[in-house]
Amino acid sequence: MIPTIPWYITFVVIATNLAVAVIVWRIVSSATGRSDLSSASQRAVRTGSGLFLGAWFGAALLLAPRPASILHRDPFLLTPIIPILDAVPMAFALLAIWRSSSLRRVISAVPLPTLHGVQVYRAIGVVFVILLIQGQLPAHFALPAGWGDVAIGLAAPLVALALARSVPGARPIAISWNVVGVLDLFVAVGMGTGFLASLLSASRVPAAAAMGVYPMILVPTFAVPVSMLLHFICLARLAREAHEGARLVPTPAR
Repeated sequence: MIPTIPWYITFVVIATNLAVAVIVWRIVSSATGRSDLSSASQRAVRTGSGLFLGAWFGAALLLAPRPASILHRDPFLLTPIIPILDAVPMAFALLAIWRSSSLRRVISAVPLPTLHGVQVYRAIGVVFVILLIQGQLPAHFALPAGWGDVAIGLAAPLVALALARSVPGARPIAISWNVVGVLDLFVAVGMGTGFLASLLSASRVPAAAAMGVYPMILVPTFAVPVSMLLHFICLARLAREAHEGARLVPTPAR
């Protein structure tokens, strides 16, 4: 069956993914002003991050297969565009963070609540449930991926608020939220590709066809890996700040 995605779902998916790219770039750009970098380094980070996010989103949009392309395709076949646009940009981003001290300084200058609150966009997962009702997505993918993303997205601003107000237990809550968010993404990818569903059911389960073509493919090729990067950055920041805080605690005199 060729997926038929309503125009309003197409609009929401494209608009949300574009907003993710722009907002993440704006967060990075704002943080450059709070870093101690030179003006030239700030411009380099702003330009480089903008080109990277723009190229990633553009590639996901331009390379997205059209629905008609799956008419005679093996239902168990996974389009290679998804793993390529997941692995290559993520590897590039992690390598850039590892190699560039300027980029690490900018990331350190982003307020921790901002890094968490921005993932409110994950509530877009409700479109999976809508497409399930319309018969465009299978339940084994749409229910865990859809409601899981909605829960993570709605909790994001609450976690950010707890961190901003230094609520007791905010950091353990933030760590737990990030871990659950990563697991939600793994479950969504596993169910969407059919791999995890096949393991759980002990029989082959086809991939969610609609997630491998335009416009829904933008979710696994852009929104999901960007979310994964944000979770990794949040966890690294939380771990580093906890370590630095532990070092500042005075040792009791014997």
